[in-house]
Formats: sequence, C-alpha cells, structure tokens
Amino acid sequence: MPVVLLTVQMLAFSQLGVAIFDELVPVFPDTVYSAAAQLSDEPYARKKTDTTIDMPTAIHVFVPAQDGEEVVVEFNWYTWFSPLNLTDMGGGGGNTRESIPSLSISRLHAVPVEENTGVGSRTEQFEDKENPHVIRRAPFRVFDPIEPLENVARGDDTKRFKVSAIAKEGGVGFRVQVSPEKAGELTLAFGVKIGESNEKHSFRWEIKTHDVNLISRDDYGFSYTNWFSLHEIKERHGLVLWSEDFWAMLRKYAELMAYGGQDTFWLRWPDFFALNKDSIWQLNTERLKRYVNLFLESGFFWIEGAPIASRPNSDWSADWLRLNFGGVPATSEEGEAIVKEFANKVSAVFHANGWGKRWIQHLADEPTDTNADDYRKLSDIMRKHVPEIKIVEATMTRSLAGAVDIWCPQVNKYQENRDFFLEMQKKGSKVWTYTCLTPGGPWLNRLLDQEHLRQVYFGWAGYHYGTQGFLHWGLNHYKADPFAQSVVDHPAMPNTTNKLPAGDTHVVYPGPNGPWSSIRFEAHRIGIEDYAMLKMLNELSTPIEVPGQTTLFDRYDEWNKDVGYYRQVRRELMVALDSTSVE
Repeated sequence: MPVVLLTVQMLAFSQLGVAIFDELVPVFPDTVYSAAAQLSDEPYARKKTDTTIDMPTAIHVFVPAQDGEEVVVEFNWYTWFSPLNLTDMGGGGGNTRESIPSLSISRLHAVPVEENTGVGSRTEQFEDKENPHVIRRAPFRVFDPIEPLENVARGDDTKRFKVSAIAKEGGVGFRVQVSPEKAGELTLAFGVKIGESNEKHSFRWEIKTHDVNLISRDDYGFSYTNWFSLHEIKERHGLVLWSEDFWAMLRKYAELMAYGGQDTFWLRWPDFFALNKDSIWQLNTERLKRYVNLFLESGFFWIEGAPIASRPNSDWSADWLRLNFGGVPATSEEGEAIVKEFANKVSAVFHANGWGKRWIQHLADEPTDTNADDYRKLSDIMRKHVPEIKIVEATMTRSLAGAVDIWCPQVNKYQENRDFFLEMQKKGSKVWTYTCLTPGGPWLNRLLDQEHLRQVYFGWAGYHYGTQGFLHWGLNHYKADPFAQSVVDHPAMPNTTNKLPAGDTHVVYPGPNGPWSSIRFEAHRIGIEDYAMLKMLNELSTPIEVPGQTTLFDRYDEWNKDVGYYRQVRRELMVALDSTSVE
C-alpha cells in the first residue's frame, strides 16, 4: 500500500498541493490547493498563531492523496523557547511526547451540503431565491466533523510518535491542536512526503503564547446553551437509557459541551417525572440529583428547565397552552394543581442541594401575542410557588413584559427591536439571542455553507450589544445520519420545501466511542473566549480598546469576513492583556 508521510522535521520547501489552513477557513476535499497560495512566501512556509495560556489553538492540514492510500502523520521534533531566558527545551531529555503541551491530532471528515441556506431562512427552495451569502454553491462537501485519533504509536526513539489514516475523497484533512500551559514560543516543523515521490513539503507552525489567563467561566456573565437529545445519545451509541454505560456516555457529552464554552445545560422534565399508581406525577429524585451533579462536575453552572407546556396539537392559532404533564390546559384548576406539585418537588430538591439560585425555567417555547395572556397566567402560577424562579423564553412578543425574566429573541428580531430589549434590561431583565433554521442570508448562524467567522462573532455580538447569552436548539437533534445528510425535512412538514438547512440540527457528531467536536463548534468556542478577553480589557482600571475592535463586528448582518484581519485584531487583544509582552 502506498504511504503518505507527514513528518516533523526541517526540509526544503517545495510547492506541492499540501496546504495549511487557519482553523476558521472552510476547506473542501475536492479542491486542489496550492501551498504557496495558502502560506507565506518566506524561505520556509509558515503559519503563525497567537494564543494564551491553556487556550486551545489549531491548524488544519490538507494532504492530497489517492483514495485508499495510507497517510502517516509523524512528529519527530519540536522547540520551546522561553521569552525570558531563550533556553532551548527541544534537546536533551525533554524530547518526549508529553513535552509538547496538550498536543492532539484529529482527522477531519467531510459532510454533504445538499442545498444552500435561504436568503431569509430554511433553504433556497422555501422562497425560491438564490442566496449570495454562502461560501459555495451546493451541492458540495465540506470538512466539519473532528475525529480524535487514538492510534498514536510511540517509536523506539522517544522523540517520535505518529498517527495514520486512509485517504478518501481526494485526500486527508488533519487538525493539529495544542493548548500551551505556559507563556513562550513554540515551533512545530512539519515535512510532508506524498506516496513514493521524493519531493517533500515543509512548513513551520509558530505559536506565541501570551502571558494571559482568562477569567473563570463563572465570571463571564454570558450564558451559552445548546439543547441536546438524550434519545439521540442512546440511539446513536446503542445504549440503554439510564444504564451505567449511558451515564458514562452522557458525561462525555457534558465534558465536550463544557470544553466548548457552554455553562448552561437543560433537562427535560418527562425524563424525571412519571405517573405513579395513584395518578400522581412522581419525581425520580435520585436520577435528577445524579443528572445535575454530572453536569455541575463537568463545569456547568446554570440549570435550564425545558418547557413545561406547549401549543395544543402544535396549533399556532390556539390562544391557550397545554401542560406537558397529562395534556391538560396549563392554567386550568387541574393544570395549576399539577404545576404546584411539580414546582414544589423540584424546588425542594434544588434547595436541599444548594441549586435553587441556579435554576432557570422555560414555560412554553416561542410564545406569541396569540397565547400571551395564557402564558402570563402560567408565569404567575409558577412564580407563586417558586418566587425566586427566573423564567427564560425564546420569544419576540412584547406582550410578555413582566412575565419573562430572560428574553431570548432571534438575532434579527433583536436587532430590529433593540430599543425594546434595552428597556427590558434597564428594568432588570436579561437578554439572550438565538438562531435556528432562521435567519439566513448575511446573518450570523451556525450552518455548514456559512463562514466559520459567523460562529466566532456570536461572542463579539454579545459584547458589542451587551446581551447576556446565546441559545441554539441543535447540539445533536439529528433527523438523519449527520455524516451522510445535512439538509433534512422539517419534522412538522415532511416532504415539502420547508426544510432545516445544512447543519441546523447539530454541531457535534456521534463517533463510535463518544461525541466528536466540529469545526463550527470550535469556532463558537473561540468566540466565547474572545468575549472573555473583551470583557477583561473593559474591566481594567483604565479600559483598553484595541485597534480594529469596533470595525470587526458591527451588526448581526454586517461583519468583517477577512480571517487574516480577524486574527490581527485578536492578537491585539492578547497583546493588550499580556503583562510581559515586549512588542
């Protein structure tokens, strides 16, 4: 079998098709890339990256190869230079795999984009209009899932270790990531040999780690939640719900979400309540405690209760809400009795464990003017039994002023009605934003045919507008195999033009041994880190605003697309925070 060898060593630069990419640049497996086009014109092709202590940073490497060829990634050398004493830590006994700070290599996989996102929402079919704000015309394939490679082999020489993958679709995409544990400069030098050819690539990845530690996640003041499906976790991994293997898998999902910057986790009440023989809704207290503790131990803070009511028969014209417990009218006498029982039981558990002030609760998803009166009554009932509860809702109706504590409009609706939401904040409410199958066009969203900078800018938008959180419905709500299909029917209207756009249902993937991250998920994490740095600069005794900070992001539908310019501004954030930088 032919072998493609990617090694870490200093080799003469040759212009072949292997290319290095910023992790925020979309990469397609069917494209022939020129290394010179992707890198600098210096004697050695270079990629320079700035990061902070313990902040993950990555590059993507695309290696063209014939389908079926084995691609071996081998690391032989690295150098670490301290800015204080310039001591070369690369020689001597320091050359071990563990010496490279949190180095990981992953395989990038490509997924299909069958239709482009629409100008307004959904896909282009819905409005029969072409959307000019996409990265490429569909159909196409783009790298997104990130498979952790565990087949790392150590050679006899402790300086060497490697991973391998079999090429398909024109080549192999790799993600190389480090999380430096101290300030300084790290250089990784890669050489690439394709097949049996003697021609070789070389490039250098130079990483400057600034002497900056981000504030604790609890101090961000910006919530982030992805709704996830326990059913999909069970089904995609072949597990029995609530078995020990299921709990172990759930922890893997929780840890990945926390790594991505998420600090808020939801729970669906039907997973914890059931009717007993006396027709009373009984709380499974031990399961609830284990579930909450699992997420808190993984680094979360806020407990987000899923909606307890909904529209009857999904009828958007209905002016009343149906309780999810028993299907009775939510504000009827029977409904109020059930809400009282639910609220008292959950509140008792949460207060006994010191979680009372962490509990935020949805009542009914996306209430409108039509059912606003019934929603307000339900809000009053809930608050009567849990006075300190904070009610959060994805809604755009002004009729709920006073009934909602945390507003969560779509990003376009927030921008159109910002004066109203600013007024709500002045009165003590919080404001989050969300996206789903809408908006499309130039608006920020997390879809597969959009720039990865859109996901980054959710953090910038939060800082720019002073919003306090972001919600997305689809961590893993797959409606099909996510590796094989990205555009799916809307569950409420199958076999129509009403479809969920590419990637709307998910930002992580079900790997064989646990969840896989995605490029979009990582980009969102980067934006959350940017939010922290912007906040830190603003809270200095003399606040600092770096060059380009105000021009990088202007509105949810107006932002700079230049990844290089974004990196320049991000570097300035780090330099401004770095107490030891000598620039």
